[in-house]
Amino acid sequence: MSVNIYSNSLFSDTPYGLKLQQTITSSGSVTIPSGVRRVYAVCIGGGGSGGAHTNVGGGGGAGAFSAGWTYAANTCTVGAGGTGVSGSGSNGNRGGVTIYGMVIAGGGNPGGGGVSSVSAAIMGGAGGGGYANTSGGFLGTAGAISYTGAPTGAAGASAGTSGSISYAGGGGSGIYLAVGTTTGGAGAAGVSGGGGAGAVTGGAATNATGGAGGRGLIGGGGGGAFLSNATPSGTATGGAGGNGDKFNGGTGSASTAANTGGAGGGGGGFIAAGSNASGNNGGAGGDGGGGGGAANNAGTSGAGGNGVIYLYY
Repeated sequence: MSVNIYSNSLFSDTPYGLKLQQTITSSGSVTIPSGVRRVYAVCIGGGGSGGAHTNVGGGGGAGAFSAGWTYAANTCTVGAGGTGVSGSGSNGNRGGVTIYGMVIAGGGNPGGGGVSSVSAAIMGGAGGGGYANTSGGFLGTAGAISYTGAPTGAAGASAGTSGSISYAGGGGSGIYLAVGTTTGGAGAAGVSGGGGAGAVTGGAATNATGGAGGRGLIGGGGGGAFLSNATPSGTATGGAGGNGDKFNGGTGSASTAANTGGAGGGGGGFIAAGSNASGNNGGAGGDGGGGGGAANNAGTSGAGGNGVIYLYY
């Protein structure tokens, strides 16, 4: 037996089109008008925060973007952005998961900061960038398959390489050179951009540049950069946050002083720009954007942007 939804009283709103009716920024109850039985929901997960290290931390990955039809639920969960960290070896914090009805968007993965392991991203969240110190550059993390099965991007496979482009971009990998200009691996582009990686150099007259966050509908955070030399003549510049579809990521900060560096900018969000880095402190992500990595243990990494829900009916 076939059913024509246009003549079914349970779906009487269908011919009238869709309109953004609610923008939800915090978890709790949701009031849906009587008679509305299903809605089109857009969910954005919280962005991951950047990492921190004695030298530099990696940028956080952007939160996932998911959209689809669902039953009209009376409660929701909005994922918070990961909080920034400081110290000599601190991974950032993953962003929270956003859920409305049957639509789920995972949080972005954190930027690396020195803890030996970073848990895998979940539900479409992008990967975080790897950190770097005078012992070497460290790999970022992969993005995650979304709840709909959209594919994931791998992290940079070796020091200084970029993540792989995919629905959820992979994080770049960090790099250290005792002498020579260095650039951290960039976060991969995707619907959700991956975090950029840190870069460290010890030579005079050379530059270090943190990896840029991946661009996308939502951008990843940039990685930090560091000059580990008593008499440098180059510049350490943190990576820029990845641009979102409509709003740009923040710029990285820069330094020419001995044994110091620049922090990464925050990733651009869906409806808000990422913040610029300031001194040793990473920039915050816009809504869903990844936070920038910190420059040395005097700084604090950027927080990830909070998630959000949009309801159309």
